[in-house]
Amino acid sequence: MPYPTTRRSRRSEHHARLTGPARAALLLVAFGSTAALTTACSGPGGVDLGNDWQGSRTFALADVDGLVTVVGINPDKPRAESLVVVPQQADDDDAISPHIVELADGRWLLTVPRKGGKPDRRYEIDRKDHTLDGMTGDERLRRILPGKSLVAEVAGLPDTKSASGAAESSVLVRDPANWTTKRVIKVPGIIDLAASDPASDTICLGSDSGGTRISVADLANGRVTSVSVPKGLDVKDLACPSGHPVIVGSPAAGRSGDVKVSLTRSAAETVVRVDGGRVDAVAATGSSLVVAVATGNDTELVEVDSASGKELHRARTKDLAASLNITPSSTGWLVYTENTVTRVNLATGEAKRFDLPGTLLDS
Repeated sequence: MPYPTTRRSRRSEHHARLTGPARAALLLVAFGSTAALTTACSGPGGVDLGNDWQGSRTFALADVDGLVTVVGINPDKPRAESLVVVPQQADDDDAISPHIVELADGRWLLTVPRKGGKPDRRYEIDRKDHTLDGMTGDERLRRILPGKSLVAEVAGLPDTKSASGAAESSVLVRDPANWTTKRVIKVPGIIDLAASDPASDTICLGSDSGGTRISVADLANGRVTSVSVPKGLDVKDLACPSGHPVIVGSPAAGRSGDVKVSLTRSAAETVVRVDGGRVDAVAATGSSLVVAVATGNDTELVEVDSASGKELHRARTKDLAASLNITPSSTGWLVYTENTVTRVNLATGEAKRFDLPGTLLDS
């Protein structure tokens, strides 16, 4: 997915896309409730907090009245509610979006950027005690990409140079058991796109510096391999199922009309071309790929077989002009917008929309 670089206030009228860029034992009190699941309590700043920790299958971050909250999403109900307020500090950098991610072992981590070049502040979500556990961090503006047994921390801006003086971005390879650094991988230019799969220790990276470049990095040995990008393809997103790069874009000379998704697969890469709409997001699951394509005021989710490119399902959601992310759930695909989540059943086309408690920051 595109690397996040900016954070917006919920009052902002700018409609740029958001993406939607271990430690110590400091325990931070999470302001929860012991009341019934149908009730909520008032947390810091008057934020209403729910307590559906058990029903929440995934988490997101949202800006609620100027405070960052961890939002639990229950796709079965369906509903989304703030569960805990992230502690606010004087040196928080409100200009850059915080980040949340699930590791391969099921742990959820979140990072909060800080001003003055200070390391990101990090927390682990404790689902049992309904708290945020503070983590000791030593890096700034890093996007965490979970692998199977290792974790990559991708730099948001170039932070090193090659022997020739060209700008490079570093990727720190960490052991998630103790967060020690195993190695440092250097990638030319700015990393604009980054994707991983918790089933593999190979990640996929993309850079627009000097033309679009896609590469795969093996976290286990540090080897970086370049992947060719078809000429005339305007790359919009990237997926990395089992470490295999999936490059998604539209032809430079796109056409209007119905949304068409075509796929070409080789041993080195898969290229997905989308015509008739704007690519907003892509996700891989099992043996298929799902692409969210905006067309007019609506969004179409198109599922294709990742090997043959055969279309498997298609569902159109009305009045959903832009999706910031899509994720699978046991009851359908979750499509995130700035203020809502829509659960879409690709097999039936049924869609159920529910509100977020604030403005989406990351999911």
